Amino acid sequence: MTSLRLISAAAVLAGASVLVAGCGFGGDTTTVTVVSTTGGASDLAPTSTTSTTGTTTTATTSTSTTATATTGTTSTTPPAPKPNPVKQANMNLQKDLTTLGFYAGPISGVYGPQTTAAVSRFQKAAQLPVDGIAGQQTWAAINLALGNPNTGAVELLQTALTGLCYYDGSIDGVAGAGTEAALIAFQKQAGIKPDGRYGPATATALAKAWPGRPSSCSGGGSGGGGNVTGETATLGGPSLRRTFDLSSCTVVRGTIEATGSSGSINLGVDTEGGPGAQVVVKGGGYGLQGNITKVAISSNGQFRMSGTWGNNNQAFNLVGTCAN
Repeated sequence: MTSLRLISAAAVLAGASVLVAGCGFGGDTTTVTVVSTTGGASDLAPTSTTSTTGTTTTATTSTSTTATATTGTTSTTPPAPKPNPVKQANMNLQKDLTTLGFYAGPISGVYGPQTTAAVSRFQKAAQLPVDGIAGQQTWAAINLALGNPNTGAVELLQTALTGLCYYDGSIDGVAGAGTEAALIAFQKQAGIKPDGRYGPATATALAKAWPGRPSSCSGGGSGGGGNVTGETATLGGPSLRRTFDLSSCTVVRGTIEATGSSGSINLGVDTEGGPGAQVVVKGGGYGLQGNITKVAISSNGQFRMSGTWGNNNQAFNLVGTCAN
């Protein structure tokens, strides 16, 4: 039986040797010298041999340690995509309805049958027309029931409409005329019934449109030419809220010229993209002329403008689309 004992030399550089010695029968001695190096041949420590009476066996083991240098590659992590505000709006609506006791489904962000049914139940309880689609009255009733002046769901909806270049108003969480006008303009563009109300079809179309939103809504988009039938402009304000079918619409580098009609009421727009331009509504008992103070035009022919008209400087918003 051979007993081994490890002897380690302290404070020795990489070329130091570790001697392992053992005593055997008849005075036999076995010496193993392990040489550890970190460099080339010049870093090798000399082999030491121990001789005793008897048979001596010397084994030299050379262990070479190689340092491997790893070159790191710096990678840039792309920014996370901006969350879809439409999904967040749906989640907020579901949370509000849960708080009010009308929804017990998952907070999924999908305006599906369960959410529609919950909106319908709320509308019935609030003595509103029941159809499961959130309009101005429904939003206002939800806010009233929660004791809030506004709702985060509408704020997120306004955020989505702003990013898609359909809304130019305040992100205030109040589903007013400007929000309704923007929804109508989007619905017309998406081929949805233009009622200005937020239901499953509108929610689905908005969510689908969000990833392809333009990088900017202002500046030099060049939209379509004249005689564009079927394109719309929705005017929302204290004095008038009406959707017009445009008979002529031209958008070129910040300049908008459009005419349209809604029954006996005619719309005329003439702007060079800055203050002092005008929008005129005539007929049907109206004779309104307004000054446009802000204009934004997207690359897909969508335009938004705001301003004031009348002796009381009442505010208005106009959202429209000219075909590309």
